[in-house]
Amino acid sequence: MGKVKLFLGTVLLSLAMFSAPLSASADTFYTVNPGDTLWAISQSYNTSVEQIQALNNLNSSLIFPGQSLIIANNTDTNQNVPPITLVSRGSSRAGTILDYAKSFIGVPYRYGGTTPKGFDCSGYVQYVFGNFGIDLPRTAVEQYNFGWGINAKDARPGDIVAFRAGGTISHTGIYLGGSNFISSTSSSGVMIASINGPYWGDHFFGFSRVMP
Repeated sequence: MGKVKLFLGTVLLSLAMFSAPLSASADTFYTVNPGDTLWAISQSYNTSVEQIQALNNLNSSLIFPGQSLIIANNTDTNQNVPPITLVSRGSSRAGTILDYAKSFIGVPYRYGGTTPKGFDCSGYVQYVFGNFGIDLPRTAVEQYNFGWGINAKDARPGDIVAFRAGGTISHTGIYLGGSNFISSTSSSGVMIASINGPYWGDHFFGFSRVMP
């Protein structure tokens, strides 16, 4: 009789376990590989750079090989969080390109560099636009001349901004709007600066548009 009760108790316990609601799945993690960017990771997981930054308390887009990132927080407390709104390539191509450009902030400067392992200024601009089917020339002066000149008052995010030294164009970046641009600098790597700031204000040359 005791064995029968034990058997029935085991069966009832098993049924209760299977009938209970399943707990939320564990968080989704990703281990950063060499050459990865937050942009590329976000696109692979159908999320956004901002969401990954928020989940991991990141203050910039700088990530390191071997770093473990939370990609999705699947706990019960987040079930009522509204879905992420992704940038539409069709409605804001410039915005998408700028988000991609920002994902390389902190990548070091490398003379002649054309990859996320290290960029020089024109290598960075060429790499960013090349990922969106805009094939720019290699040098700063060629990149500026590839597009058509734009007055400063008509400049818009996504335009190329050029600077000169010694009478010739020596540096290019991507205009972000609000007098800010992003480029790969020999002092700090990929960073955001003001076209009116120290050095840049004295060497500003002009804007060029490469996107229709």
